[in-house]
Amino acid sequence: MLKNGQMLPKPIRRKGGTGPLRMAQVRQLEAPKPAEEGLDPIEEARGKALNRMAEVLFELYSENVDTPPPQRSMQAFVHGTDPLSLKKTERAKVLLHLGQAIDAQSNNQDAQAAEELEKALEAGYKSSALYYDLGLLRARGDRLESALRYLQHAVKNADYALGARLVMAEILRQMGRLKEAAEEYMEALKLADSLVVPPEQADSIRQLYEPLIEAQAKKSDSQELEKLCDNIKTLLLQPNWRTLVSQARQQLPQSSPGAPPLPLAEIMTQTQSGQIIRAIDKVHQLAQAGHFRSAVDEIFDSLQYAPTYLPLHTLLGDLLIQDGRTQDAITKYTVVAQAYNVRGEAAQATNLLRRVIEVAPMDTTARTRLIEQLVAQGLVDEAIGEYIRLADIYYRLAELDMARKTYTSALRLAQQAGANQDWSVQIMLRMADIDMQHLDWRQALRLFEQIRTLQPEDAPVRKSLVDLNLRLDQPNQALAELDNYLAYLDSSGQRAEAIPFLEGLAQENPGQAILQGYLADEYARAGWVKEAIAQLDALGENLLQAGNRAGAIRTVEKIMAMNPLNLEDYKRLLQKLRAESGSQ
Repeated sequence: MLKNGQMLPKPIRRKGGTGPLRMAQVRQLEAPKPAEEGLDPIEEARGKALNRMAEVLFELYSENVDTPPPQRSMQAFVHGTDPLSLKKTERAKVLLHLGQAIDAQSNNQDAQAAEELEKALEAGYKSSALYYDLGLLRARGDRLESALRYLQHAVKNADYALGARLVMAEILRQMGRLKEAAEEYMEALKLADSLVVPPEQADSIRQLYEPLIEAQAKKSDSQELEKLCDNIKTLLLQPNWRTLVSQARQQLPQSSPGAPPLPLAEIMTQTQSGQIIRAIDKVHQLAQAGHFRSAVDEIFDSLQYAPTYLPLHTLLGDLLIQDGRTQDAITKYTVVAQAYNVRGEAAQATNLLRRVIEVAPMDTTARTRLIEQLVAQGLVDEAIGEYIRLADIYYRLAELDMARKTYTSALRLAQQAGANQDWSVQIMLRMADIDMQHLDWRQALRLFEQIRTLQPEDAPVRKSLVDLNLRLDQPNQALAELDNYLAYLDSSGQRAEAIPFLEGLAQENPGQAILQGYLADEYARAGWVKEAIAQLDALGENLLQAGNRAGAIRTVEKIMAMNPLNLEDYKRLLQKLRAESGSQ
């Protein structure tokens, strides 16, 4: 009935059947080894694939007997087609062919197993586990093109990606497609490397492999490619591959604080990778013992057979720092950064330039190069931050023109890149400060006007606008700024802030009639009659001294409208002022 695509009738009494037997066969196929020995990535992935297919077989079997099928989880969809979503006839075929595939593999009949898996695939069951196992079987049966096709599906699943990459790499190598094989080995190394570092570093490691893989794709030296394939294969196709990868990582130079870890590919792409690892280990031992000169000599010896291995050059810079040869270290770091930049590895170039700045924070050339690197990588916020730090250096060196020029570049970048407006405000405030020191009040005024537009709530900026307009003898603009800010405070429910704002302005600009008048009005508005009268008294005195009797008369009239205790005195004063001005 199964061969005709029909489901078997449910058994009446008997429980169990071939499902558990098949699970036992899978366990036998896995041939478990001692825990400390483990499996290489290919066999490890095969074990996962067989387990998954056995689970599918059990689900299909359970659905066909009285036992309720197990609860389906999201994994059923992640791993491929949910077997219980197939039609009954399709489920019957999948049950038949998966079972026969497992039987065949348990009897070392790989060709027959592959045929059965292909039939299960034709029946509608598409699974990463099936694709991986089928690809592996076809690879072992020299059906290389078919194997590649199946493995390209399996590589999308994290459970099988590493094993699939390694099998694909070896297939491509057998087919004479050496460049593609090397790329697949590099992809496999990327996966393995990211699996042994802390989870929070995995993404950074994977990203760092991209330019290395791209650079590798451009190489055509067959001997170099063969050596790379051998290096990675020797490292990864081992039962204890995780331990070996971790040990190899320990030989890499230490990354600077906050920088991503170096990818293991930095070593593996060298034809003499074994010698490099041993040399780095020896260098670390010598450095820890305080023998810096001997460690440096060891690096120079190593560079004879790995002159392009840049982490070795970086390690040399680190040793020079420890030996007190700071300037030599800076020169080395700078050269290595340029080399990384030429290779298109901007992130590594950036890390080296950061080291230069850590060692020599006043090195403006290095900081300028760092800014260029950050801009090229699209790291706008970091670039702006470095611009500001560079400008601050010029400022401390009293090179105000260079500081302002640098701030201008930072502002241009912030505006062009659409960065957070807080950057623009921060930069313009610093530029305005320099303009004020240069007594370039009009330029400072223009900057404060831009800041006011971005941050209308900024009281110090508003104060500066009023102050500068008064200094430039632009009373109408000063009045407009005052009215604008008071209206803003009123609309935002912060009118109480007007009094301290005006008091501060009045203290910084003593005798300014405009400010005294506004402050008196605010006192009166708040019901502070005594303070309002005192302020108007001072305003009247200033107006009289300035010969503005008409203004003084209006001021006295305002005071009288507040009904002061000494109202009669103000009446006499008003009469006197009118008499003197001939306006009785």
